[in-house]
Amino acid sequence: MFFNIKRLWKKLTALSPEQGMEGRIFNATALILVLYLVGMVIFNLAIGQKTLSIILVFTALLIILAYIIARKSRNFKYGIRTLAAISYPILVINFFLNDGIEGPSVYIFLMIHIIVLTLSDRKEFWFWGAYNFLFFSVLYVIDSKFPELIPQNYDSINIRIADHLITYLACLVGMISIISVLKWNYHKQKLKSEFRNKAFKEANSNLENSLEQKNKIIALISHDLKSPLISITNILEMIKEGELNEEETKTVQEDLLLMASNTQKMAESILDWATVELKSSQPILKKINIQDRCQDTLKTYKSLAGQKGINFTKSFSGQLKITTDPDRILLIIRNLLQNAIKFTPPKGEIYFSYENNGQYANITIRDTGVGISEEKIESIFSKNYISSLGTASEKGYGLGLYICKENAQKIGGQLDVSSEMGFGTTFTIKLPTI
Repeated sequence: MFFNIKRLWKKLTALSPEQGMEGRIFNATALILVLYLVGMVIFNLAIGQKTLSIILVFTALLIILAYIIARKSRNFKYGIRTLAAISYPILVINFFLNDGIEGPSVYIFLMIHIIVLTLSDRKEFWFWGAYNFLFFSVLYVIDSKFPELIPQNYDSINIRIADHLITYLACLVGMISIISVLKWNYHKQKLKSEFRNKAFKEANSNLENSLEQKNKIIALISHDLKSPLISITNILEMIKEGELNEEETKTVQEDLLLMASNTQKMAESILDWATVELKSSQPILKKINIQDRCQDTLKTYKSLAGQKGINFTKSFSGQLKITTDPDRILLIIRNLLQNAIKFTPPKGEIYFSYENNGQYANITIRDTGVGISEEKIESIFSKNYISSLGTASEKGYGLGLYICKENAQKIGGQLDVSSEMGFGTTFTIKLPTI
């Protein structure tokens, strides 16, 4: 029974998309007023006020008409203006038929005014306030100066007391109902607004993350491909200018072919990774042979190190198969090797080693370069770190190290660094083997 009433109430107070919260409040208020008037009709019939009961029935019909107009026109403002305009003339009749100031009409005046203010536009407040005051003040003056115009309808003091108390209680219940509907709708709109704000903040946060991720990917593509492409360009310029003899040209061409082939594979790998990364920043774990995966990358950077006169060595020991994200591991290795080459002078050394002790797999990249001061060690993984120049004026130790640290954490590992000025730097990628 209760759920049927609730369902009927929702259906009767439902509104079109063109109406807002105030439209629903008007629909609910109109229905509450009709119920109120039905109760007053029953009461007035009980005390013998047949004429007043007929007027109240007529008033209820007018309110239903205003309700229908609002539903049909899909604009509750026509309904509230109709309701407000006709309410006061009817109240005048009620005033004269219900003992004037001595009757309960004053309560109804205030209740009607609260209803009108609740539903009207703010710019109409003063108009309806003046409208209410005009009707009431004229009736008050008439009652005070011409009391003979007001018929005495109460047969006893008890009926007057009952009429006052019941009308006051009905007005009180009506106002509470209307304000409850107002607060309920306000709370509902507030929840919707909070939900929209939350959704907007999440969308904005996702957009910011997406833009940041895109900027990182662009920086990484530039960072990883720049050195091999510069080396290839330099070799081609040397061949073009005729700086190399026939034997040197033949040797360089072999290196050039190897470097170009590896760079192409690297570019394809980076772009494939970037495509996946833009869709989701979550790591994709696979079981891989780390030596096989690193082979092409190590060949490319060994060639780059050789062009700068740096000796490059590598070693692998322990179980070679591990479960990790291969693209992220290679991303970290490329950045660390590139930085090692930049900060190692000619005739220096770079060591790449992989060691798996069963519990952890450690990838170490150590160089005999210029090293990093203790002050800078604390901030080299920061996003806002300002990079310095390499031994051949190359730029490095910038955004790449921040991204390396971030990606190491994403795959469940950690990236550590130790360094001594003038003696070199060691980076260690520590990965779980389970």
